[in-house]
Amino acid sequence: MTARSLGRGAFLVAWLTLVWVCLWGDAEPGTVLAGIGVGVVVALVIRPGDPSPVRSTIRPWPTLRLLVWFAWALVRSTTLVAWEIVTPGSNLREGIVAIPVRGVSDTVVTVVANAITLTPGTLTVEVWREPCVLYVHVLHLEDIEDVRREVLELEARAIRAFGSAEAVAALDADEEVAR
Repeated sequence: MTARSLGRGAFLVAWLTLVWVCLWGDAEPGTVLAGIGVGVVVALVIRPGDPSPVRSTIRPWPTLRLLVWFAWALVRSTTLVAWEIVTPGSNLREGIVAIPVRGVSDTVVTVVANAITLTPGTLTVEVWREPCVLYVHVLHLEDIEDVRREVLELEARAIRAFGSAEAVAALDADEEVAR
């Protein structure tokens, strides 16, 4: 363990202790000791400064573009589902679509799966890790390839926002080959 990771751990414990004291609303010795205890446990679980084989990064501009794209997808799908509710009859063509994704990291797969589930009219039913495949339930299934294309676009945006530098480079290479 390096001095840098010890410093990060100490900072994390101090920060969590401060948050704990603020949440409880008093600085009694017992509350501070409990905060230190919680901070130490969290620091041992997180292990600040410990390099993991796959690191995720947050890139502000791609994250903003992902959020704007996702907000538009929410508006579009919410309108479609609301229209389905207020109009007589049913235009539902439900189905489950298997979508092979790159699966560059658990973070990216989680972002994609949760974004799908948060979007009205779609639901991530299952995620397979090897090979990485998302199974998505769709209420308005018009074209399977359109669903796959949209999920892969969401994944590409998530990779640009949260993926490793290697994952972004691989995505760029894939897009260059596709052109």
